[in-house]
Amino acid sequence: MTPAERETLSKDRWFGALPPERQALLLDIGHVRAVRDRALLYGVGDEPDGLWAVLQGEVRLVSYPAVGMELVGLIVGTGGWFGELSVLDGGPRPHDAICFGPARVVNLPMDEVSRLAAARPEIYRDIALLGCAHQRGALAVVGQSLAQPVRVRLARTLAASVRAAADASPGVLRIRQEDLAVMVGVSRQTLNKLLKSLERAGIVELSYAQITIRDPAALRAAGHPKARD
Repeated sequence: MTPAERETLSKDRWFGALPPERQALLLDIGHVRAVRDRALLYGVGDEPDGLWAVLQGEVRLVSYPAVGMELVGLIVGTGGWFGELSVLDGGPRPHDAICFGPARVVNLPMDEVSRLAAARPEIYRDIALLGCAHQRGALAVVGQSLAQPVRVRLARTLAASVRAAADASPGVLRIRQEDLAVMVGVSRQTLNKLLKSLERAGIVELSYAQITIRDPAALRAAGHPKARD
């Protein structure tokens, strides 16, 4: 892992809040991998293989709540961490972890994490705090879905997703409209109408499985709670 990559990880809100000593202990057991576009890091039902972070690129956590349905639960951009749930409870993976575009990732193997935590039990609390951060984010999304108009939810989801993918593709979100519709909580048809409205306003540009943000300021304004559906 390069010094620049260590610096990138230190800027993550969760990891950066850890004491430098524990940051170093965790990174010292990491194994860096360069992976291709659409590489599967782990799959639903797999045994836990440790904690992961994105050094460069983008990883998406995808679940399958019903036959024929895919749900993008989290987009992890450069500097982000994931995979903590199975590390904590030892249960099978609840998602596929899929790279979108070529990426560099680091894996902290399960046995190494267990060995380190046996000597330094506070490591488990550190990892639990990562899980708490993801849980709070998920609850915020649920609250947003219940309380905000659809146009506001779409604008916020687009803005958050583009921020997560910024290093891999600045201003561009590579996602199918079916997946985005599930994230926003609307039908595919409703989503398409809303996206077309944003495109006519010059805020986004639509192409196959891709959304380009043309006016970030207008997108942020559309995500304001006072926006009208």
